[in-house]
Amino acid sequence: MHSGSVPLRLLEGDGPKTAFVLGGGGNLGAIQVGMVRALVDRGFCPDVVVGCSVGALNAACLAADPTPDGVDRLEYVWKHLDGEAICPSGRLSGLFLLTRKYRSLQSNDGLRKLIEGSLPFTRFEEAKIPLHVVATSMRTGMDRWFSSGPVVEPILASAALPAIFPPVEINGEMLIDGAVVDNVPISKALSLGCERVFVLHVGNFDRPRRPPKRPIDALLQSFSIARNYRFLYETENPPEGTDVVVLPSIDPGNVKYNDFGRSPELIARGRAMTASFLDAQEEAASSA
Repeated sequence: MHSGSVPLRLLEGDGPKTAFVLGGGGNLGAIQVGMVRALVDRGFCPDVVVGCSVGALNAACLAADPTPDGVDRLEYVWKHLDGEAICPSGRLSGLFLLTRKYRSLQSNDGLRKLIEGSLPFTRFEEAKIPLHVVATSMRTGMDRWFSSGPVVEPILASAALPAIFPPVEINGEMLIDGAVVDNVPISKALSLGCERVFVLHVGNFDRPRRPPKRPIDALLQSFSIARNYRFLYETENPPEGTDVVVLPSIDPGNVKYNDFGRSPELIARGRAMTASFLDAQEEAASSA
């Protein structure tokens, strides 16, 4: 989907202020890597990156070096990622884990090590381009944005999937996954004055929802619908004169939440889909 009134085109010299918005999606964040690769290959470079959840980590890696070399580093991270270290599989029943007296099913130690090992900077101010990441305040229920100061804790908070990872405390406030309130934070990019916004939403594909067979199925589908509502509204109502370009994603099929073994495949498929879309858009703009 390509929204807005400005035709998508490659621009030389001073073009519109460009943002990449990277939404959440867990291990499907590998698809974003392919999307970024296709964008950078075609000369689209962000002036600012905005991220949520796994998209916060990907955005931070891109902010460190928004060039082909930086994308190489990001791709290396994903292709050598140890999913078991981040989301260890267990043999205990899910019901037991959900009812035991702990704040989460597992610790965020593996995720913290991934963030620290992937980023060549420790403070937002050290990034090559501005970086904004979002988390959700458990006190106010509102979004909490970070763009300055230490970078690891905000990304850890942005990716703190409820029940899976523990909340993260920053300055006395308990924070959880930014996807709870703003999974694909397009409005943040617009508020920063960006005129062209590329939206990298890994859930942007059509798949019929299966009728729920268990209470947990209905719960997860309801959460998915709630998360997607804001994305649909913001893409269907872009400000006049703003180019909001929603990249098509791929249907990954059934992928377990802790399975990172398919990352190379998902990167390749995400890159191919985005490349085809951008080439078609450029051809349409050239013939207009």
